[in-house]
Amino acid sequence: MLTPEWKHILRFRRLALGVFLLFFLVILAGVTVRVLGAGMGCPDWPTCYGQLIPPTHESQLPADYRERYAVAGRLAEPFDPFKTWVEYLNRLVSVLAGISVIFWVGYAWFYLRAYPVLLRYVTAVPILLVIQALLGWRVVATYLAEYMISIHMFFSLLLTMSVLLAWAWTFRLSERAQAGDWRFYEALGWVSWGALLVQVFLGTLVRSAIARYGVEEGLDRWIFYLHRTFSWFVLAGWSYFHWRVYREPVRLPLARRWASWTTIALLIQAITGAVMVYIRFAAPLQVMHLVLSLFAVNSGFISMYFLRYSGYGSTYKSIPRLFT
Repeated sequence: MLTPEWKHILRFRRLALGVFLLFFLVILAGVTVRVLGAGMGCPDWPTCYGQLIPPTHESQLPADYRERYAVAGRLAEPFDPFKTWVEYLNRLVSVLAGISVIFWVGYAWFYLRAYPVLLRYVTAVPILLVIQALLGWRVVATYLAEYMISIHMFFSLLLTMSVLLAWAWTFRLSERAQAGDWRFYEALGWVSWGALLVQVFLGTLVRSAIARYGVEEGLDRWIFYLHRTFSWFVLAGWSYFHWRVYREPVRLPLARRWASWTTIALLIQAITGAVMVYIRFAAPLQVMHLVLSLFAVNSGFISMYFLRYSGYGSTYKSIPRLFT
């Protein structure tokens, strides 16, 4: 029989996973906007062509709209209703995610005030969300400067990992002392995870090269070959770490589960990356490739968390959890 306290914790976990999924929906929408070149579909922020609901036809805009909504000294792009509404839907999804964060944080403060550490984790999320929104404004204000797009993307990782960290903390597992070979395996896991972050950064450089030089020349530059080669080191390092964790199924159930999801994401991401080279960066594969990379960063991070904070035997089984 679950106590009221544990019922609130279980609801909090479900809400946290819901917020996490909504954040990834925002990431999916943002990546789609970038791949379709719709980032300037709304040249102002937070409105779109000065309106809460954007127009559907150029005749609904003033004759001098390109000058009026110029950004960074450059004329606004010619009106394209498809790109405008793609960007607008991206903003709507972001608003929905923001509302869900408010509800989630309010639930934690109302029902889980007995856990100050948890409240600190949760309260950090809306603060990060405001900063992320301001970065989104800067992306538009700099006319899609590549460095701002990259900063915006990496900051989204802070948001998603913060939500997962708050979710993971509710398991309240004991810290697991690493001894012997496990010190090496833990170090290998963190190195592989750090290499994955570098791999994602190299991917942004590849995307910038393609945007600047075109697909043919972009794929012939050194950064692409470095990105491709580096991916195999990331996959090999994490796969070996996953294999070691998998050999401890009783002691490391949560670390094992998230390590498995990371490996699956890395494998599919590597396959989509290889296929893209031969079909000239098809838009759906670009979206899948980047979203899987960002998911792998999140799942790898939480796997490392559960490697350090693990439970044993009945200690783990006594804790209610969402997944069985």
